[in-house]
Amino acid sequence: MKNNEKHTTIIDIAKILKISPSTVSRALNNHPDIKDKTKEKVRKIARELQYSPNTIAQSLKNNRTTSIGVMIPEINHDFFSSAISGIEEIAYQSGYSTIVCQSNESYEREVLHTNVLMRHRVAGVIVSISQNTKNSEHFQYLLKRKIPLVFLIACVMILTQARS
Repeated sequence: MKNNEKHTTIIDIAKILKISPSTVSRALNNHPDIKDKTKEKVRKIARELQYSPNTIAQSLKNNRTTSIGVMIPEINHDFFSSAISGIEEIAYQSGYSTIVCQSNESYEREVLHTNVLMRHRVAGVIVSISQNTKNSEHFQYLLKRKIPLVFLIACVMILTQARS
């Protein structure tokens, strides 16, 4: 699809098939009330027109996206880069994408990123708080909006070898 071409919508498919947009939506979502023949026609046209669901519209309808916010103090720290890699892989396998924010150990940036993640209607947030965080009010806002919140705690283990 060229940049100047518009994206195909369920309304476009509905017009071609002379059915309602809600029937197209239900057919694409494999609703049991829609006949198999109709589902096949809808899917065929959808493939031909390279239809893809509008995730922005879906997130407005559901008041959530399939994105998870991950906020860490420093990306270049081995622990956090490994954690992000693992989180991203599990999120991907579960049909989610990740939005990574770096606080740089700044409480103010942490608050800013929390607000940005809320505005993006993330499905959840995984955070390792900055060393300068003394107030958790910004995290309370996430919980008030029923956005799941998980705290990631970085543990540094120091191993010593006893000398004989």
